[in-house]
Amino acid sequence: MFTGIRRRMIAYYLVVIAVIVILMGAFFIWFLNNYYMQTLRENLYNQVRLSAALVEEMLARDAAPAELDQLCKNLGDELGLRLTLVAPDGSVLADSAEDPALMEDHSTRPEIIEAMEKKKGVATRYSFTLDEEMYYLAVPISSGPDTNSEGESNAVMRVALPLVGIKQAQSNLVLFIIGALFISSLVALTAAVFLSQRITGPIEKISVAARAIAGGNFTPPVEVKGRDELAQLASSIREMGSSLARKMNQVVWEKNKLETVVSSMSSGIILTDKEQNIELINPAAENLFDLESEKAIGSSFQKAIRYYTLNENLKAVCREGEAKTFEINLYYPRAAALDVYILPVFGAEGVIIGALLIFHETTELRSLEKMRSDFVANVSHELRTPLTTVRGYTETILHENLTREELADFLKIIDKETGRLSALLDDLLDLAQIENEKGFVKKEPVDLKAVIDEVVLRVDDLRIQQQVIITKNIPLEDILVAGNSEWLRQVLINVLENSIRHGRKGGKVEVSLVEKSGTAEVIVTDDGPGIPDDDLPYVFERFYRVDKSRSRKFGSTGLGLSIVKHIMEAHEAAYSLQSIEDRGTIFSFTLPLI
Repeated sequence: MFTGIRRRMIAYYLVVIAVIVILMGAFFIWFLNNYYMQTLRENLYNQVRLSAALVEEMLARDAAPAELDQLCKNLGDELGLRLTLVAPDGSVLADSAEDPALMEDHSTRPEIIEAMEKKKGVATRYSFTLDEEMYYLAVPISSGPDTNSEGESNAVMRVALPLVGIKQAQSNLVLFIIGALFISSLVALTAAVFLSQRITGPIEKISVAARAIAGGNFTPPVEVKGRDELAQLASSIREMGSSLARKMNQVVWEKNKLETVVSSMSSGIILTDKEQNIELINPAAENLFDLESEKAIGSSFQKAIRYYTLNENLKAVCREGEAKTFEINLYYPRAAALDVYILPVFGAEGVIIGALLIFHETTELRSLEKMRSDFVANVSHELRTPLTTVRGYTETILHENLTREELADFLKIIDKETGRLSALLDDLLDLAQIENEKGFVKKEPVDLKAVIDEVVLRVDDLRIQQQVIITKNIPLEDILVAGNSEWLRQVLINVLENSIRHGRKGGKVEVSLVEKSGTAEVIVTDDGPGIPDDDLPYVFERFYRVDKSRSRKFGSTGLGLSIVKHIMEAHEAAYSLQSIEDRGTIFSFTLPLI
């Protein structure tokens, strides 16, 4: 099926061809019919003149009527025509088809009358003698015994031809013309189809290429040969597709960059239109407000986030076009503190088309600020107590007359308190160093078996003081892990000292080293009073003490387990502390084997 411009072109060609064929057919039929009839009349005229000349010779020698009749019959047979010799009185002297004696008077025949008057007579009429329609042509005979004194003929020679033959010849001519025109039309139609294909083929290729570009294929094959306008258009389409591909790639790249930036931002971002309908929301905002982007996008901001302060400020920004900044506290789906920035989005000619909401969570910052404040307060408190003691005993020594024994006791107390201050400052420095360096800890092969042996020896004085029995359950072979040997040694010292100090006097502490599934696990178990469940979540915090009076009695700074926590995090090690009151405490950590 031909569609589009090709169908219209072929239809136009058909109309033009049909008009030309009809006009040419009518002209040729008219022209050839006239030409045929003219030629027929000339041929008949020549034949009748030739027959008349023969008859004139016979009339000149006074030939008998029978001879004349026989001549007409012979000539009629040879020429395939009907010849009739008519006397001046209208009687028939000879006839090639009938008996002259039986024929009626021909003096009233139109062709006879016209031949007498104009030297040639033509007529078409129905012949009752032959019972068919005939074409007649008559000429006068100008010599012979029947010629008058002015040389005018007294007889007429007439030739007759059946119209059936003429009409059959004309019909054959018309059929030939129609057939020739039909064949010409088919040839012209084929040429039209071919030409339309040559013209519309490139247009179809260009159209297909345009649809492909519209569908996202910016480099479709569109080859049009030549240097005409269609070839130039195809070249322009290719260049346009390549340009669109470059522009689209650039747009996609920019879009992907923007989406990546927005998606990876820790701050929540929500974009709304002027009617406060959500158009964009990033994962951080989804997590903050417990939303799903598929459901949130397109819905009303007020419906998605039911927070009065947010909604009122958003409406004000969309109405007034001025940015707003404020703080809010969320309680659902989790408690969080947020700094909120609402910025108007302007379109063409400065018209407000929406708003951008940025949510920056400050929960951790506030927690850190509180932690810093608590840390300063705790450090101040921990420093103030020994300093107050030192200052008090120093003033007493300076202003009182003391015996040598009292002075020695006071100095021992001052020495003990300065030792607490020194231990506290050492722990603070260690903690600060670990926090600063834990992001890039230098790891090396560490033999955990050797570290455990060394640490057990280092806490031996405290063990003897507390009358604690330490048992080791470690393998004979060396076990190597990747880590910082000094820091891992500090972890074991802090844990063992805690177990000895806060365990049962005369109790037991067991240190185990277990190798399993490519890891080494260190387990320190004591049989002390344990830690209450309410205190377990806080034991790794700075300056936290379960039993404050006992901790100060043993000189604890409250930073030991906090140091352990940061060292474990620096090594990315799994660690845990389990305790049951009156049954003891278990501390363990795991490191991968080398």
